[in-house]
Amino acid sequence: MATPATTRRPVRTVTAERVWTATCAAGFAALCALLHRFVTDDAYITARYAENLAAGAGFTFNPGGPRVEGYSNPLLVSVEAFGALLGLPAIGVARAAGVASGLALLAVIHTTGPAALGRAATRAALVIVALSPPLALWAVGGLETLPAALAITAGVLPLCRRSPRRRDALLAGTALAVLPWLRPEGLAVALAVAVAAEAPGALRRRRPALERLALVAGLPLLSQGALEALRFGIYGHALPNSVLYKQGTGATFDVLWTFAVQAAPVLVAALVGLAVARGRRRLLAVPPLVYAIGSIGTLDSVNMFSRFLLPVWPQCALLAALALAAAARGRRAQATASAVVLAAAGLLLLPRVAEYAGAYAGCKQTVRARAADWLRTQTPPSAVYTISDAGLVPARAQRTALDQLMLNEPAIQRTGPLSVPRRVDQLYAARPDLLVLASRSPTRFEGRYWIDSAMHADPRRADYGLAQVAASDGGCSYSLFIYRRSS
Repeated sequence: MATPATTRRPVRTVTAERVWTATCAAGFAALCALLHRFVTDDAYITARYAENLAAGAGFTFNPGGPRVEGYSNPLLVSVEAFGALLGLPAIGVARAAGVASGLALLAVIHTTGPAALGRAATRAALVIVALSPPLALWAVGGLETLPAALAITAGVLPLCRRSPRRRDALLAGTALAVLPWLRPEGLAVALAVAVAAEAPGALRRRRPALERLALVAGLPLLSQGALEALRFGIYGHALPNSVLYKQGTGATFDVLWTFAVQAAPVLVAALVGLAVARGRRRLLAVPPLVYAIGSIGTLDSVNMFSRFLLPVWPQCALLAALALAAAARGRRAQATASAVVLAAAGLLLLPRVAEYAGAYAGCKQTVRARAADWLRTQTPPSAVYTISDAGLVPARAQRTALDQLMLNEPAIQRTGPLSVPRRVDQLYAARPDLLVLASRSPTRFEGRYWIDSAMHADPRRADYGLAQVAASDGGCSYSLFIYRRSS
């Protein structure tokens, strides 16, 4: 018969673990509240598609325009559209989903981590993940970053157990099946995890491994198949525009190098953790490796504070936590103290992140909102304009927008990304009513992007007179010059 002392100890342990997780969740929520003003411009692209869908305009960027898949996160679009049907702002739904996914991520680590990695590593990982300013920034940013991080973590952790059960494979396969609906690279991540986890046993014809492989790989494959059938039925193509727009159009190691510099303390610890990890715990390295390879040559777009690689930040944190637990020889108190120090090193980014969030809201978001208000009130509903930053302005202006960068144009499926001169020719040939060009200065035009500079320098721009300059009150290095066609 168990003594009172032996029965009370587990209760105290469970309570302590819950309190620790709740404390970490509170820290994450506090970071989100601190950075709440930030909403990235691309989040409004997703919101525009969702609101058009909810309003009955179909899968279009411009109501009444052609079908186009300028987003890369169909699940988030669907959730936002459902919220819009209920009368909720689509962008608010997206931000709420990001914060909720961050909290759910901590809950998954809390519930699944101990059996897979041990309690010491789990407690250490919780604080490293929770107190990550970039993760909180992109939780409130309005994109699918945190839902993707949640799906990957929920898909990998159950398979890290020494002897995973069929139920673990089912949970992992279900979580990984969500990934294709959140990110174009989702299936690649899911299959890499499945093969690394179960292919060795399957090759030896072990029935449990074959069953787990069928679940972990099969469910994402079925999910991708359903998505492709829907995509072909709606758009008639296999890949969203974002893949054509970004892949192979950036510097070779730009995205990866940025992440390596900003996350250096945790990444160094993660490499140590990978070295000391045994057995299935090494699966934690698979998603970061897939993303590292995928980042090569990818355009560094909407990637401030390494958003592209943040979906695998929890795996890096879990590997780092394994290193801390090994150094502390499994002692939770020592491992936790080391994790707090490591998290504190990560928090050194907070002033930069907070400054960026505030500056983005006060500068770019303010300027774009003012440009949208001017277009909505000073132009007829039939007006057509061109713009590079095709997020907040089109979402609020309620006018037809031509995306200068082609992300939201169906033509990119036929032509791929065009050279700047060819794209300029196309835009002027369309004879838009207005040009909205991004400038670094509010007093004289200094093109912010190559396409804006080329549009401004083209002789055909003489047909357009300056009608408005949208600028912030305090002055910043971002303004929108609006030119109206005079003939």
